[in-house]
Amino acid sequence: MLRKGKDVSRMLDLRLENNRLKTMDYIKGFSIFSIALMHLLYFMKDMPASVLKLSGIGGTGGHVFFVCSGIGLYLSHLNKKSDFSAFIKNRFVKIYVPYIIVVFIAFLLPNQYSGDDRFAALLSHVFLYKMFLPQYQETFGEHFWFVSTIIQFYFLFMPMYKIKEKLNNNKAFFLIFFAISVFWWILCYKLGVGSVRVWNSFCLQFIWEFAMGFIIAEKFYEGRVFKIRKSLLLIAAVAGIGLQGALAFTSDVLRLFNDVPGVIGYTAMALLLMDIKPIKWLCTKISDFSFEYYLVHMLVFSNIFYFIKPESLPMQIALGLVSIFIALAAGSVYSKIVKKIINKKYFV
Repeated sequence: MLRKGKDVSRMLDLRLENNRLKTMDYIKGFSIFSIALMHLLYFMKDMPASVLKLSGIGGTGGHVFFVCSGIGLYLSHLNKKSDFSAFIKNRFVKIYVPYIIVVFIAFLLPNQYSGDDRFAALLSHVFLYKMFLPQYQETFGEHFWFVSTIIQFYFLFMPMYKIKEKLNNNKAFFLIFFAISVFWWILCYKLGVGSVRVWNSFCLQFIWEFAMGFIIAEKFYEGRVFKIRKSLLLIAAVAGIGLQGALAFTSDVLRLFNDVPGVIGYTAMALLLMDIKPIKWLCTKISDFSFEYYLVHMLVFSNIFYFIKPESLPMQIALGLVSIFIALAAGSVYSKIVKKIINKKYFV
């Protein structure tokens, strides 16, 4: 509760409204957009290495998206419970179908894969075993690792919520899955596979984030209102992103251990930037087609830069700005196409 006369503008108010967490919509859009911007910079060959290194902060959006996925799925579960087959069918239609269509398009474009095992790479996506094979994990688009991890979480969702309800103790539930993630970080470090995507992006790396989403969802479902001082958010943003950057700049292997400060710092930064109306408006709009935008943005960027090949950095930046709008338009149109292809009942 705020005391009488307290300046409300200095506080951030988070709550569930009409069974929807509007702040989560914004954060989802913000996360995907920041990831796309990070990927775009890597197509600018003359961009300073220090800028490219710093842009890695945008990749933390994937972590926050895992938290949002946990929130969204557990809120849906609390509102309407479904059995495993119905849950997987629903997720399959929403995630796998749009994903595999984009993979097929990339498969048909010669510049999207240079290996001589193109058809084998395609099959690894179709049957989803690419998530276990380093040579195929990032074929047709290095960002597709994210889809693999999300699918892994879908198969873990029901066992996890049953564990949560059995324990009936949020602290114990979180500590169990946080311990699992810590074990995985140490294991990857000891095995020397911290830079291998199938290891550092396996679901156990982020399972603590997914579990945290369950707890947050339950609090909102129970009517909890979170009021956070913006001054504290600023401190969290600076400290979290600073520590994340320090670990990343020190060693690629140490990046395994920077998830916690990264999630805290990145989320705090995103919430602070929500006060800027154009950013809030854009990111909230993107959330309506965030997954489809994520799927197509690399396809758009790679083809634009492949065929145009700007020579100077100013031209690369200019082309990048144009690419952003084209990718957003492509994501929006693709989302509409997908929703026409698939039975609308899956999108309620």
